[in-house]
Amino acid sequence: MKSDVVKVTDAGDGTEAALRAASDSARYRGLNKRDSLRLRLLAEEMLGMVRLITGEAEAEFWAESEGNAFELHLTARPLVTGKMRRELLKTASSGKNEAAKGFMGKMRDLFDRALSAEDTGDRFDYYRRGLVIPADPYLTDPTLYATSVNIWSMAQYKAAVEQEKTAAAKEEWDELERSIVANVADEVKVAIAGDRVEMTVYKTFNS
Repeated sequence: MKSDVVKVTDAGDGTEAALRAASDSARYRGLNKRDSLRLRLLAEEMLGMVRLITGEAEAEFWAESEGNAFELHLTARPLVTGKMRRELLKTASSGKNEAAKGFMGKMRDLFDRALSAEDTGDRFDYYRRGLVIPADPYLTDPTLYATSVNIWSMAQYKAAVEQEKTAAAKEEWDELERSIVANVADEVKVAIAGDRVEMTVYKTFNS
């Protein structure tokens, strides 16, 4: 089952409707109260990130489910040009995009870089550690296949961080342990195709 697709903005418009979509999906599948709250919490974390994206963007949220397996989707496209967004990033309080602190901070940073058409490449470690080979069968939007797609995977990122023995890797592992999303979700994937970015959070409940 796919819920309604809800448009959300950095001003908070659509947030409550998006949360209702997640809650309605949980109710439709008969999740117990605890698991319903966990699904809503994942949705809240995703939607909270939208408010922190630099500049204007058009975002959409929806939930998909089959049995006790759920997917929460968030897609975004820029409403300003890549050049304008890059200028906005440069004028942030630190003179650059705020340091990507915490797991969701890194996810927001991925969105900002993608929406500004900034070359992600392998210039920053957390992106490189989680990068997987495109294209990914988890992706549900066929339009993403029309162009080169980069896929970032939380599972791969976790495995890479766990293997490294550096101080930076230890700090990133600590961030993962403190993150609600990293602890509750089974997997998080971020797909970057041109100036479009899609985050998908996967969670299967046992109840």
